[in-house]
Amino acid sequence: MAPRILIVKLSSLGDVLHTLPAARMLREAFPDAHLGWAVESAHSGLLAGQPCLNASYVWNRGAARGFRQFIGELRAGRWDVAIDFQGLLRSALISRLSGARQVFGHAPTKEHAHWLYHRRVPLATMERHAVERSLDLAAAVVERLGGMQPTRGTSRAEFQLYPSSADQQAVDAWWNAQAIREGERLVLLNPHCRKDANRWPVERFTSLARNLMKQPGVRVALVGGAIARDVCDAIATPLGDHIARADGALGLLASAELIRRADAFVTGDTGPMHIAAAVGTPIVALFGPANPLRTGPYTDRANVIYKKLSCSPCYARDRCPLGHAVPACMAEISVAEVHAAVMAALADVATSPRGLLRRSA
Repeated sequence: MAPRILIVKLSSLGDVLHTLPAARMLREAFPDAHLGWAVESAHSGLLAGQPCLNASYVWNRGAARGFRQFIGELRAGRWDVAIDFQGLLRSALISRLSGARQVFGHAPTKEHAHWLYHRRVPLATMERHAVERSLDLAAAVVERLGGMQPTRGTSRAEFQLYPSSADQQAVDAWWNAQAIREGERLVLLNPHCRKDANRWPVERFTSLARNLMKQPGVRVALVGGAIARDVCDAIATPLGDHIARADGALGLLASAELIRRADAFVTGDTGPMHIAAAVGTPIVALFGPANPLRTGPYTDRANVIYKKLSCSPCYARDRCPLGHAVPACMAEISVAEVHAAVMAALADVATSPRGLLRRSA
């Protein structure tokens, strides 16, 4: 009988994306399996249309009785296996509460979540990208359950997203409203990061935008969710109507479609950076407190600007542990070098076959 396998990866946006290759590996190894995914509502849109999945189970955090309903739906799945790709106490508990006969996960874990697993897969090192660590865990499950040996690969198709026709129409409408002409190059700036310590200063984004808008044939737009509105307002105010705005205007997969159509994407270390990697858009990634080896853009189309200082990586979230108003690792990234990296990306896109196809749906 085909196994019933539950993937547990609740959040965040980048983490969910990084687990998609593992889901595809599981589907390849168990073509007839019922493959489900437990995910928080904020990130569930990323799973829309994924052909490797039979179902997704959405936890609406904050809703009255939301957790009880979520667990009830999971338990009705009668899982043979649950795989905790998150490695947190919360995700391990959900994996057990799902009623799965076997729960797999990496060990050790920071929160001792591995004590809730039936099968612990040794984690040799954290000094590998999150995608590779997830693939290792999936491969261990495949070996244990006797599935077909999957092909270990990192092709772009493993990260494919599936915007709907409505998503594509929303991007078309935005594109037409901006009157972006044939031959113009679109640079998207993504200034907001959930972790404050990962943010490049607002005034530098403003300077970068001003410099880019002076380049012939270059259009610049600000992107991000509704939460990015304040920081985008601060960047745009000195620029007036000369900079386009897409922040808060599009849903998750529509934003992915806009990013796909862009010619360059400038971002800090945050979830939309991983969307850009998934859709193959050239990235200029500004890294500070974190280690790009672990969570950088998983693509060969990225220029990661990373000032590795004696205190790096510190993995700060809200503020610099040394007391700097702007973490020194972020402050050392200059407008000039980011501008040069963007122009190099635009030059590369202009001569690549992929660049010629980017604007087509």
